[in-house]
Amino acid sequence: MTTSEVSVSAVDLRELRAGLLAAGLGGRAFTKAYAEAVDEWLRLLFAAALGREVDGVALLAVGGYGRRELCPASDLDLVLLHDRRKSVSGVAEAIWYPVWDAGLHLDHSVRTPRELMVMATKDLKVALGLLTARPVAGDTSLAARALEGVRKDWASRPRTSLGRLREAVVERWGTAGDVAFLLEPDLKQSRGGLRDVEALGAAALATPVAAPALEEAAFVAAHDVLLDVRVALHAVTGRQSDVLRREDQSEVAERLAIEDRAALSLAVAGAGRRIAWAAEDVWDRVESSLEGPGGRGGRDVAIEPDIVLRDGEMAIEASASPALDDSLPFRVCAAAARAGVPVARDTLRRLSLQPPAPSTAVRWSDNARNALLSLLGCGPAAVRHMETLDAVGVLAHYLPEWEAVRNRPQRDAYHTYTVDRHLLEASAGAAALVRSVHRPDLLLVGALLHDIGKGAGSGDHTSAGMAMVVEIARRMAFDAADVETLELLVRDHLLLAETATRRDIDDPATVDTVAKRVDTVERLELLAALTEADALATGPTAWSKWKAELVAELVLRTRDRLGGALPGPPRESPTPELRRLMSRRRLLVVPDRGTITVVAPDQPGLLAVVAGTFTLHRIGVRSALATSEDGMAADVFHVDMERDAFPDWARLETDLAAALDDPAVLHGRLADRLRSVRSSRRAPVAGTDVVVDNDATPRATVLEVRTDDGPGVLHRVARVLGDCGLDILSAKVETLGHEVVDTFYVRTALDGSKLTDPVTLEEVCAAIVAGANPE
Repeated sequence: MTTSEVSVSAVDLRELRAGLLAAGLGGRAFTKAYAEAVDEWLRLLFAAALGREVDGVALLAVGGYGRRELCPASDLDLVLLHDRRKSVSGVAEAIWYPVWDAGLHLDHSVRTPRELMVMATKDLKVALGLLTARPVAGDTSLAARALEGVRKDWASRPRTSLGRLREAVVERWGTAGDVAFLLEPDLKQSRGGLRDVEALGAAALATPVAAPALEEAAFVAAHDVLLDVRVALHAVTGRQSDVLRREDQSEVAERLAIEDRAALSLAVAGAGRRIAWAAEDVWDRVESSLEGPGGRGGRDVAIEPDIVLRDGEMAIEASASPALDDSLPFRVCAAAARAGVPVARDTLRRLSLQPPAPSTAVRWSDNARNALLSLLGCGPAAVRHMETLDAVGVLAHYLPEWEAVRNRPQRDAYHTYTVDRHLLEASAGAAALVRSVHRPDLLLVGALLHDIGKGAGSGDHTSAGMAMVVEIARRMAFDAADVETLELLVRDHLLLAETATRRDIDDPATVDTVAKRVDTVERLELLAALTEADALATGPTAWSKWKAELVAELVLRTRDRLGGALPGPPRESPTPELRRLMSRRRLLVVPDRGTITVVAPDQPGLLAVVAGTFTLHRIGVRSALATSEDGMAADVFHVDMERDAFPDWARLETDLAAALDDPAVLHGRLADRLRSVRSSRRAPVAGTDVVVDNDATPRATVLEVRTDDGPGVLHRVARVLGDCGLDILSAKVETLGHEVVDTFYVRTALDGSKLTDPVTLEEVCAAIVAGANPE
């Protein structure tokens, strides 16, 4: 065979790959067909280089190619194996160069069997690739002996092999995020991704506890989903890409005949959750099998009625009947959570095959409710076991509503988790706060169910959740008063956080409104704890020191009001300190830890100019309070000062003075900044919504503006309000991932009245929408 004939084969290979994709072949069907085509081509290259003298030389397919999971843009991992009896440098060149010429990514090496063994011992990545390697061409007996040696060495030292593997898995989990929870997951590296499938396969070669997970139909189906999506992603992008970016998701969904990107995200999240659960389950069992506590290799250790510790796992006794004892699933999981061990696989199988009696769909026993509370009270340890009950189909027997929130994406950067995992994390967080409330049981259940309405589809999830939690709480055998409290927790789970960050808590009307909603101190305590648990389970930006302090102050004032305390005297405005600063009759910038006070001659649009100047100096505004007297104005800003370096205060004051003299220059610089940010934004712009509240306080109209975050939003909205002839009394800013909620207390500059005319309100809202995020 000549070199030119082999080159033609490379062209044919590229055409074959394109043909497989054009025919709509995907997933495992594509990867197998493509791998087999590459096999044939490499055999041609090998034969052209060696002819029939193949003794002592073999070509190995390694990694994903070795497993026949070769995606359109995957690397080609090859090892040229030889026993030193002949020179193979020419053979290597005869294979590597055509592969490069064919446009394939190549990871290659030349090794003897001894070198292969040494490298596998030293390098985990090499070992993992060789565990599923296979011969493509050449001396198959040489290849078989070398690969068998690697596999025997791996299996003969399970503690070492599994220890190295687990360490790498945990490290990857800590850096790559979760397939199920990321808006743009890495299908390979993220937790619950294809790397975990590979790792479990390697673990199964060293311990028998891993193999059952790989054989479960749900696990195989989840693996197939991720493989389908990865093949489609490569086909859509035309490049080696494993991150499912938002701009590619619709096209990937279309290629897979999935309804839309939301349905794609749901499928990917479900697959990632299943693989991640299997991985956690296997590693729990591996740890237990190697180092597990008591009960290993000896008698069962009785833990509580019908539950024993057996071989480092929690199990139910043979005489126990899950169908007759509706508390048993929660009790065995609670015992496992407290002991830090997994639930035995046979126990999980029995629980899934003998679900609780149908009566649980009507009313739980008190024992079942108490067992659930015992499990939830274990905090973070409970999350793993609640997901286990869900994975084996038990949880839905008790809570059919759970199926609608399972793996449901939140679809924004503000939320870290899917809806169901968020609920589990919230209940875990609530467990740490039970001593702050009189009714821990209501707190734990309220946290578990506060967003259950998000499974109801479009519409107001809070209203849907209220109806659902009433039904669920009655099934759980709570009394009427407790059902009402749980309904309130669902209804008002955002009340304290939104009020504290979007309303003026110094206004007595604000505290009155909250007090009327919660009605009792006991319910206020529950709502305060739920607010914290919910925020901590939402994401890293949802519970800051600033928000915690605002919520705590609001709770304190509401508690006093519920206890009969009268509203305090209205705050003096301006304060004596502000009057002293204003008496100097000139521009002043006065920083004081988390606040910046700006004093200047009063003029329309002052707050907008200051906010815009802060934006240019990268100072984040959290709230602002404006006051004026005798031709001077003072704006007090609470700002985000958590940064490596404070602003250059002299330069800030100089820039602010220039902007007050000529705002047009400031507007231009902010417009340039906005265009720069927009040019690099991948996420679509959601638009702007304005909510008008004329009932919050008698002294002003409250305008709540929700829009896409970006530089200068507060400046632009404040400028629009000034142009509409409105005075801003105060403003608050809350960032929710890629969105921001700016709340303004305003009244007319002409006579200081509230905005009540419907036409004027409509015009103001339209102006805000047009100006908040201009195209």
